[in-house]
Amino acid sequence: MGMTETLQAPLREMSEIKIFILFLMDGVGRPLDFIEINDIVIQNGVVRPFDFCVAFPDLLETGHVTMEQNAGGEYYSVTDIGREAAHSLGGKILHTTMDKALQNAILLLNLRKSGAGYRYSIEAMPNGKFLFHLYYTEGGTDTIALSVMTETAKEAENMEIEFEQHPELFRRSLLSLLTNSAAPIDEYEPYRLL
Repeated sequence: MGMTETLQAPLREMSEIKIFILFLMDGVGRPLDFIEINDIVIQNGVVRPFDFCVAFPDLLETGHVTMEQNAGGEYYSVTDIGREAAHSLGGKILHTTMDKALQNAILLLNLRKSGAGYRYSIEAMPNGKFLFHLYYTEGGTDTIALSVMTETAKEAENMEIEFEQHPELFRRSLLSLLTNSAAPIDEYEPYRLL
């Protein structure tokens, strides 16, 4: 898994980090397990993994987040005081960062929900060129495999960055071209939570 672009330098203030966590959890709008929360919070580089591990237990202790157990395990939700804190937006967190991070959170959760995943890599070739490899998987099987040759490492890295912005749109576009049907793209609503 590659990194999504960093939206801003990692937050240092614990209060800002907590607001960011609450904002994303509240924005998703459904109970989440610990791994989901961890992944949506750290995926944009705005919060460092270590800081998340420090901040999250505090939010539980102060009653900003509540935990409920069900058959599927432990799920966490934002409480009313947590919701209030989430919207008292910290000064250092850019609104654009908040919005983009929430969009990315929903994309990530939808991708997991659909049981689909993807991976990619860049391979240096003996002739000095580079290959950008891309695989989509479902239930542990590769369903789409694609390799593109580029002249420079930079071009391959740019492909990686472009792809990482919209992995699901990319998959649908590819399918609609190959099946000569616009349906996969017409049905694409990336920022609606599945």
